[in-house]
Amino acid sequence: MRATEGADRGLGSGDAETSVALVGAPNAGKSALFGRLTAEYADVSNYPGTTVETTAAALGSLRLSDTPGVHGISSFSEAERVTRAAVLEADAVVNVVDATQLGRDLFVTLQLTDMGVPTVVALNMMDEAEADGVAIDVDALESALGVPVVPTVAVTGAGVDKLRDRLPEASAPESTPIDSYYDALPDGVDATRAEKTLLVEGDEPTARRVGVPGLATDGGDAPLAAVGEREAVYRERRTRVRSIVDDVERVAASERAPEERLGDLLLRPATGIPIALALLAAVFYVMGVVVAQRVVGYAEGVLFARYYTPAVEGVVAGLLPASGWAAPVEFLLVNDNLGLATVTVRYTLGVLLPLVVAFYLVIGTLEDAGVLPRLAVVTDRGLGRIGLSGRAVVPLIVGMGCVTMAVVSTRMVGSRRERLITTALLGLAIPCSAQIGVISGLLAELGVVWWGGYLAVLLGVLGTAGVALDRTLPGRRDALIEQLPRLRLPRPTNVARKTANRTAAFLGEAAPLFGATAAAVSTLDYVGALDAVVGALRPLTAALGLPASFGRVLVLGLIRRDFAAAGMTELALSASQTFVGLVVVTLFVPCILTMAMVLRERGARSALLVWVGSWATAFAVGGGVAAVLEVIA
Repeated sequence: MRATEGADRGLGSGDAETSVALVGAPNAGKSALFGRLTAEYADVSNYPGTTVETTAAALGSLRLSDTPGVHGISSFSEAERVTRAAVLEADAVVNVVDATQLGRDLFVTLQLTDMGVPTVVALNMMDEAEADGVAIDVDALESALGVPVVPTVAVTGAGVDKLRDRLPEASAPESTPIDSYYDALPDGVDATRAEKTLLVEGDEPTARRVGVPGLATDGGDAPLAAVGEREAVYRERRTRVRSIVDDVERVAASERAPEERLGDLLLRPATGIPIALALLAAVFYVMGVVVAQRVVGYAEGVLFARYYTPAVEGVVAGLLPASGWAAPVEFLLVNDNLGLATVTVRYTLGVLLPLVVAFYLVIGTLEDAGVLPRLAVVTDRGLGRIGLSGRAVVPLIVGMGCVTMAVVSTRMVGSRRERLITTALLGLAIPCSAQIGVISGLLAELGVVWWGGYLAVLLGVLGTAGVALDRTLPGRRDALIEQLPRLRLPRPTNVARKTANRTAAFLGEAAPLFGATAAAVSTLDYVGALDAVVGALRPLTAALGLPASFGRVLVLGLIRRDFAAAGMTELALSASQTFVGLVVVTLFVPCILTMAMVLRERGARSALLVWVGSWATAFAVGGGVAAVLEVIA
């Protein structure tokens, strides 16, 4: 449905379903405001990019949508495309403006009013503005914009009731300075005011939708720039923003707060890199040591191994007959590899649940404190060498705790291209904490030289694969444009609520996937198909100089990565064979749950790329290492 003219839009238009969109910059507080207005929870983070798609809920008789954070409404990014569509379809917009970033956020406000979209401005984070010594004349701002302006503090609920009461006053100026640019549009173009504004800003999808003829991108001879004067429009709008800010904002001189000075230290390479490394080491210690090894180790080794599993096996044995049709059912429920009632439950509750809770607690704390965007900035240059922005640092570190969770966290990475690169690297060269524990034990027996060689191989593969993917995949790395929020003490209630909701959502997605995959693998195991896979792998294991029994190790690795490393402890291998085997099982395909999440997050094509690429890389690199070691020997 195409948007109507501004005069026909608004909360009094009489439509059967009236829609309102929340629009604003990243980290302006849209999701917090959404939660206050609708009593529906959405992620509330002190970190840009939390919302990556629209979330809708009822607000009385209205339908309220939370959109991704944007600095403009056009088609230059995935977030902008989602937000533009929501704006064009909405009857009115609540424009959430960060009171501490007035000069930044009013650009979107003026773009909305230029489009003729009925708007109410929620001037959010007024408490932080006051703490910074910023005074804003709200009445003067409302007069300058020509739309209602309501001061709010979304995290406490201040001003939210007044905002709700003023929603019916949503309006737009009858004309703006942008109207003069409409004369540049081709004759005969049937477009609304909103669409005309997007056209003069060079929005190509809008040009196609309204039928602008002769676009160069469609084989014509008219570039989109001929349709409008985007830069001129932007300059004029920025000029208006500066003029409004000068008129309505007063900033008192004040001493810099300690958190501001700490924020500066995080951004300077000389101090920021050591601080970032310390934070990342802390993240790994919590995820990889405290939770993955100690908490999960106790859950698996004590709670489930001693109590739960024997009890379930006894119940199943007592309920099912000793032969006949019950044999495959019993195998499906309690087999040692992936029994649905034993191993699957143990893995979901004893392994995955603690890791998920810990991950979301750690990430939620860093989000709420405003640390994550600074980590992204300080690591951006280094990650840029493998085609990634600094936003990818979190998934890569989280992957050393749990690769499955890291795949989910790639949602915070900017473009689809970078999410695919990050996912591929996670599946290829990032060992999870459970695997690291077993590998560390095996390498400790070999000595420090072998440790150094192992790390050198992994880093080499990581760098080479990153560069190869960067040069192969279409497109290019997105520039890191980060709005740095204030550093602050995390709000415990916000972190706890966020952790609980994210954990429930993740387990609701992951548990059925893992259960279905476990049932399929158990069925294959029962009919002997897995043994056939072991047999098919013999030529490959022989080429690596490894015994045929190593094929069983690889099959176990398909189920869980640490199973593969643990399986090596039962084999009589030389030092060089152990080293080659560790390289192969590290680079080998991710476990079934991780692959299930890759399939869900990236799609079948990307999942196949990760699967095939991991197989090929594992055996190619393993073969190369084996050849080098043979020469050295």
